[in-house]
Amino acid sequence: MKLSEIKVALSDTPVPEIKFFDSIGSTNDIAMDWALQGTKDYSLVFADKQTSGRGRLGRKWITESGAALAFSLVIHPTQEETEAITLFSPLGALAISDSLEILYNLDTQIKWPNDVLYRKSKFSGILIETSWMDNRVEGIIIGIGVNIKPSSVPPADTMLFPATCIEDAIGMAVDRLNLLNIIIKRIIHWREQFKTASFLAAWEEKLAFKGEWVQILQPKQETLTGKLLGVELNGNLVLETETGERLSISVGDLHLRPI
Repeated sequence: MKLSEIKVALSDTPVPEIKFFDSIGSTNDIAMDWALQGTKDYSLVFADKQTSGRGRLGRKWITESGAALAFSLVIHPTQEETEAITLFSPLGALAISDSLEILYNLDTQIKWPNDVLYRKSKFSGILIETSWMDNRVEGIIIGIGVNIKPSSVPPADTMLFPATCIEDAIGMAVDRLNLLNIIIKRIIHWREQFKTASFLAAWEEKLAFKGEWVQILQPKQETLTGKLLGVELNGNLVLETETGERLSISVGDLHLRPI
């Protein structure tokens, strides 16, 4: 893949600048530094291979050459967006889910807060990070990884949650740059709907395991169990316990409760 090919593929998007790497540690690291240098909204860092990518809760996300999408977008947030940074995770998930439906007619779900699932297996992950300057958020980085080819799926014994890839789901080759184009456009679309009832409704409609009993694993805290009721506009998950208590959860790892 060449930078010139990426520029042509994204020529109908508002992406102003692109940094492309054949191999890099983490696209988010480059994007965070770039944001502090004053690069424009929707500047893109794209890697064919990523060796030290990060997921939520400190997990690793390794991308082999040609096997997946690994990219980061720089966002310079408004004050309103800064006050609701957690919503950029579901925003990214909605963009990916929409794109898979538009291009491949795949019916996907979003496992709170941001994993995109197909038949209860994970396609992608999102990591939101912030760049700070003088006690203010200078940039929000949307880091996205999407499994494209079978070689992008880690061995089953290394995963905490089942994973899959798009090519296995649709049975045909995927044009990575076409998918990248649509994801960026859908990110822009949902950013325009930020903190609206339409945003929340779309997220609720795609929410995985709604109405089912789940467990929330939280670092250094007791595991929470309850029926998944939905999400709040601040990004929190809403559970109802066996005693009828409603809980609002801001962070954790969601799993179906063992039967």
